[in-house]
Amino acid sequence: MQPVHAPLEAADERRYPAPVSARRALAVAELLDVPPGGSVLDLGEGPPGLLLDVVALNACHGVGLVGSEAAAAAARAAAEHEGLGDRIEFRTTPATEFAPSPRVDAVLGLGGLDRPRGTLEESARRCLGWLRTGGLFVYGEPFLRRTPVPEYRELLGAAGENLPMPGVSARAVVAAGFELTLTAVLSESEWDAHESAAYRSSLRQAALDADTGAAAALRARAERWYQGYWRHGRDTLGYALHAFRKPRQPLHFV
Repeated sequence: MQPVHAPLEAADERRYPAPVSARRALAVAELLDVPPGGSVLDLGEGPPGLLLDVVALNACHGVGLVGSEAAAAAARAAAEHEGLGDRIEFRTTPATEFAPSPRVDAVLGLGGLDRPRGTLEESARRCLGWLRTGGLFVYGEPFLRRTPVPEYRELLGAAGENLPMPGVSARAVVAAGFELTLTAVLSESEWDAHESAAYRSSLRQAALDADTGAAAALRARAERWYQGYWRHGRDTLGYALHAFRKPRQPLHFV
């Protein structure tokens, strides 16, 4: 699933998957409470900041699965910069081919999972197999608070095509055998802060590209997205974080 955020936002300006704030990321890192020497696996498609925070806060080991060698190199450089290079590794191994040994203490899936359309339950079952008993799977993704009006659906484009309605993803993960322990929905103020920052980033990029002839188009697209958010998106988009625990016996519901 593609994350929903202003399409012009510079990726290198984000530490966490959009629109997750630093405060939310810290809450997730504290929630995991990974034992010293434990391990965390990050499956999310996005910046590595959350994995860096979790490893630093919990004195554990981290593995991040990324989509390309370029992304892996950038993530490794960030880990080295923060003094964590010896405790985090980044791989381009697809999740469908990954097999951690021993089992990990926590799995992060913020920013969506690398999965074929409609198979979140299958991806969650893989996570269940990777986790030790009692381990946590933290999943986060945008959702629709209501059906978008045609104007806003057009603006969202491909990013909005597969957004679920509330509760759909949580039910799929529970159906895979997990126990839901916590749900937190990002506030409107967190979305506001993210969209405002993305808008400013777009305008800065337009200023830098003033001599390329693309500045006017950049500004126009940024304005369209930002105004669309305030007109429709604020009441339409949501972002939920769920924490699931691997129970002693997998849970299955008919």
